[in-house]
Amino acid sequence: MKERELEMISLICVSNNYDKLNTILKSSLSRQKDVNYELIIVDSNKYGFNSAAEALNFGGKQAKGDYLFFVHQDISFQDDFELAKLESYCRNFIFGVAGVAGVKNIEGKVVSFSNIFHGDPKTKAASKSISTPVEVDAIDECLIIIPKKVFSTNQFSIIGPTWHLYGTDYALQMKLINSPVLVFPSELWHVSDGKSLNLNYFDAIQWLLKKYSKNYSVIYTFFGVWPSNPILLKFKCLYRKLRFYIKGV
Repeated sequence: MKERELEMISLICVSNNYDKLNTILKSSLSRQKDVNYELIIVDSNKYGFNSAAEALNFGGKQAKGDYLFFVHQDISFQDDFELAKLESYCRNFIFGVAGVAGVKNIEGKVVSFSNIFHGDPKTKAASKSISTPVEVDAIDECLIIIPKKVFSTNQFSIIGPTWHLYGTDYALQMKLINSPVLVFPSELWHVSDGKSLNLNYFDAIQWLLKKYSKNYSVIYTFFGVWPSNPILLKFKCLYRKLRFYIKGV
């Protein structure tokens, strides 16, 4: 029997810390088996991008693979066959964009789905574990997977000077063209604690909803439900900024 030909994975990593890149991501990639991949490093210190979208599009345009994996520098693939498993999901499921963590609206509540761990010591990153890919409303940015043929016509949108919400934006793009947004089962380790919230997030959410105000009445993210009504959104963002100043959340 002829062995199947492995699909090519392009891993694109925007890095500002070569110590983390080498000791976490590259170290775990060196152990991966039964997978064909290339690694594209985009040095954010060198190029001085104003947004994640700019940096990721720059890296994505260099990719030669069938599937583009936009990955954080502090992701550790714990299992030696983790990339091979993810490549298998890519081949066997139709999707516009996928991740390893995501959220979905279930009866008005934001429910998170993932098998990954984050922080040191490790903790589960989501409230619901999964055994098969599930469809969600938004995905976490620690790992974003896009088929090359999708990325060739749908790149990341530059909504403003921000490193937030590019995964949510891409998911919203895909939902508008009825292309599935999936979370794949994976027990990788996001070594950071995942606490990326800062004041710029609340500016970014307003830019994002201005873009989609005619398409969605609300959007769902890891940090809550956000209305597209500009007045309601402005008041919610002001409240959340004040809460962030006081409580840091």
